[in-house]
Amino acid sequence: MAWLIPFSNLTPAQQDAVQMDTRNHKAIIGGPGAGKTLVLLHRLNLLYHRAGDKADAVHLFVYTNTLKEFIRAGNDMLDVPDECIGTFDKWCADVYRAHIAETLPRIEKPHDFERTARRGKKSSRTLPRTGGTLDFEAIRAGAYQAIADNLLKTPVFEYVLVDEAQDLDVKAIDALKRIARHVTVCMDGNQQLYESGVSEIDALAGLGLARHNAALLSAFRCNPMVTQLAAQFVTDARRREEFLRQATNANMDRATPLLYLSSGFEDEKARLTEMVRLRLSYGDTIAVLFPTQRQVHGFANGFADAGIEVSVQKRDEPIDFASPVPKLMTYHQGKGLTFDSVFLPRLDQGSFQGAMQTRINNMLFVGISRAIKWIFMSGTNGRLIGPLTELAQRDNHAFLETQLADGAEGMFGGGAIDAAVPATPDDFGLD
Repeated sequence: MAWLIPFSNLTPAQQDAVQMDTRNHKAIIGGPGAGKTLVLLHRLNLLYHRAGDKADAVHLFVYTNTLKEFIRAGNDMLDVPDECIGTFDKWCADVYRAHIAETLPRIEKPHDFERTARRGKKSSRTLPRTGGTLDFEAIRAGAYQAIADNLLKTPVFEYVLVDEAQDLDVKAIDALKRIARHVTVCMDGNQQLYESGVSEIDALAGLGLARHNAALLSAFRCNPMVTQLAAQFVTDARRREEFLRQATNANMDRATPLLYLSSGFEDEKARLTEMVRLRLSYGDTIAVLFPTQRQVHGFANGFADAGIEVSVQKRDEPIDFASPVPKLMTYHQGKGLTFDSVFLPRLDQGSFQGAMQTRINNMLFVGISRAIKWIFMSGTNGRLIGPLTELAQRDNHAFLETQLADGAEGMFGGGAIDAAVPATPDDFGLD
C-alpha cells in the first residue's frame, strides 16, 4: 500500500513525533495528508516492541471500520498484530457485554408506512419494524460507568493511541486516560464531523496538557487546485491560512477540479458514470463519497447495472483496499483515507438532513481533502447546498471548472457557465 512507508522515509518532524517520550500524554495536530495516521502506526509499532511484543498492552483506536480495514490492508510492513487496531465503539461494546449486559441496547425505528405506500409496496400497520440500530451513546455510557465503578482492572493498556480524536467527546478522552498509562492522540479541528466532538482546547485539558506536543506540517502533497478548493470550506480565516501554508503541492498532472450542475437526477448519474469510467482508464484509485448510507448502496446497485464493479463496506465483508475498483462510502467512512480521484455527487439540499446541515462545510473539506489528483462534485442546478452555491458565484476559475448541463434551468441558467456535452442517461434504480 503506497501510503504506508518505512520509518526512514518519514519527514524529520514525523520521525520526532513517532519517538516522543511517554512520560506524559501526547497530542499531535495536523491537516489532511500531514501523516498523522502514519505517525500513529509507526509509534504503535515502537510501543508494541517496548511493551515486550504483547498484543494486549497496546491499542490504536480509529474512528471507523473502513479506516481500520484500510490500515490493516497495509499492516504487513509493521510487526503489530491486527487485533491491536480497532474502533473505540467496538471496544466499548465489548466492555458493555462483559460488564453491563450481554445484549447491546438498540434504538427502535418504527416502520415508515407512508413511504412504503409511496413505493407501491404492501405493508401491515400492525407489524412495526423491530431490531433498530445500535444505541452507541448508551453503549458508551455503559462502558464509562463500568470504568468509573472499577469493574475493569486498570490500566487495561500500557499505551493507547487515537486517530481522529476531534470526533470523540470529553467523556471518551477521560475514559481513555483512565484505561491506559499513556495516551497519544492525533486531531484536526477542520475535519470534525460531529457536534459532540471535542475541541482541541478541551482535549488538551482532558489530557492534562497546556498545548499540543507536535504539529505536522508541509506534508499534504496533492494537486494545488485541490488544496485551494478544500480551503474554501474552512470557515475560520486563521485556520484557512494555516492550512494553505502547510500544504505541499506535488509535481503532477494538474487537472482542474470539476463542479457539474446537472439538469436532474438522471443527468447527474450519467455524468458521474462517464467520469468514473474516464478516471479508471487513467489508472486512478477512486472513492465516491455520499452523505448517507442509503445513497451508497443505491448507487452501488446503479454502478453494477452500468457495468462498473465497485466495493462497499458490508457487515461481514470489509472493503478490499487491495482491489483497484472504486470504493463507495459516506463522508464519515472516508475520514483518514486518500485516493487519486474523489467524487462527491448529490450535493443537493435534500441530501443533508438534520445535524448534517450544520456540518456541511466540514464534510466538504473532509471529502475534498481525500483526493490527491482530482475532484468531481455534482448536484442539481438550482438545488445545490448553500456553501456550494456561494462558491459557484465567486471567482473560482483558478481552481475550479464549473459546467452547466445542456438544458439545465435554475440559478446558473443563461450561459454564464460552460455548457457540458450531455451524457446518455443511465438508470441507477435507487428505488
